[in-house]
Amino acid sequence: MNSMVGVLEQFQREPMKIGQWYVVAICIGILALDGYDVLSIAFAAPGITAEWGLSKATLGIVLSLELVGMALGSIIMGALTDSHGRRPTMLVGLVMVTVGMIVAGLAPNVYILGAARVFTGIGIGGLLASATATSSDYCNDKNRSLAVTLVAGGFAFGVYLGATFLGPLLKQYDWRITFYLGAAASLLFLPLVYIFVPETISYLERKRPANALESIQKIMTRMGHPAPTELPPIQADKAAPEGMPALFKHGLAAITIILILAYVGNVGTYYYFVKWIPKVVSDFGFTASQATEVLGMISLGGVIGSIAMSIITRFIPIRPMMILCLVAAGAGVAFFPNAMDSLDSMKQVGFVTGVFIFAAISGFFGLWASTFPSSLLGSGSGLVLGIGRGGAVLGPMIPGFLFAAGLELQTVAIIMAAGSLSGGVMLLFLKRKTAEQ
Repeated sequence: MNSMVGVLEQFQREPMKIGQWYVVAICIGILALDGYDVLSIAFAAPGITAEWGLSKATLGIVLSLELVGMALGSIIMGALTDSHGRRPTMLVGLVMVTVGMIVAGLAPNVYILGAARVFTGIGIGGLLASATATSSDYCNDKNRSLAVTLVAGGFAFGVYLGATFLGPLLKQYDWRITFYLGAAASLLFLPLVYIFVPETISYLERKRPANALESIQKIMTRMGHPAPTELPPIQADKAAPEGMPALFKHGLAAITIILILAYVGNVGTYYYFVKWIPKVVSDFGFTASQATEVLGMISLGGVIGSIAMSIITRFIPIRPMMILCLVAAGAGVAFFPNAMDSLDSMKQVGFVTGVFIFAAISGFFGLWASTFPSSLLGSGSGLVLGIGRGGAVLGPMIPGFLFAAGLELQTVAIIMAAGSLSGGVMLLFLKRKTAEQ
């Protein structure tokens, strides 16, 4: 092999080697870590409220602070993923999450806790963008959508694992154990990424840092593919588009806007559901451990839904599946208050709702990977994630004010379910707009 075209074609067309699957597996773990870290505040919410006497309005703000950081991290670090590399961005994100979780566990008051959650959110935003781009870059055409959707499904798996482990732990320890456990997991991933996740071939070829050819040769040999002997010159007129502005050029503007609007709607519903469930369940007389069990069933449904989405969309177009999942997720969230009469009924409705709401979350990652070119995948997914998570701040915050205003749970649930439903409506226009480009 003597040209980079051959290298890229090999990654795109030939069967994936075990080293490439290692990278995908680690990216799945990174998203699982994100899932745990994002919802650690929800696991801790009942204990925090009891210890510091927070009102529901204040708790709603605390539950939203990490999303502010995630919005900043997704946009800023997502752009860094394209400009400075997938691997360093991922390593920096892991360090930030580890430090933020430790500080949150040691926080003596709600102000330091809030600052720690914003800092952690910035790191998580960077991990989301870099893991998405890395897994996509290391996959062939046949497995790209499957792998990226599975990576996104790691988020639900992390929530499930967290709920499974934290249920028993919260019976013996206070809420701080949720953050200490998250810090330990983040720290564990640092050597895994450093050792097993090299920089991606597409980034090295596009940016041409010092010793790019030697680095590519080492990576290709390590992954079990023939190494190139030279790199072709970059033709200015064929250079890949880069940077945030390019997302609104080259026929991508309509796609970018539609994906942003749909994602904002869905994550608003999603974050209301998963972050308020533990508190709502405990308010109905159940223990913090039982509330965690309900959240665990929601996330178990999410694991199944994410895997099912990745498999089904290999045979069925992803857009109609996404519309179905978004509508069903909204219906499940709106119906959940009717299942509050017993722990079993909450688990059952939560499980079914989790299947659809997490399938939709994973499906968005698949849409990004199949829509944005590699040179814009970090920026594109980062922008959608950033604006989406920024908008999602309202997901946990609005219910706090609605509850404080005296609205009943059923009314609040219907209002918050509208986000996923509106996301489904947005995607109705995606096919038509894409065809116009």
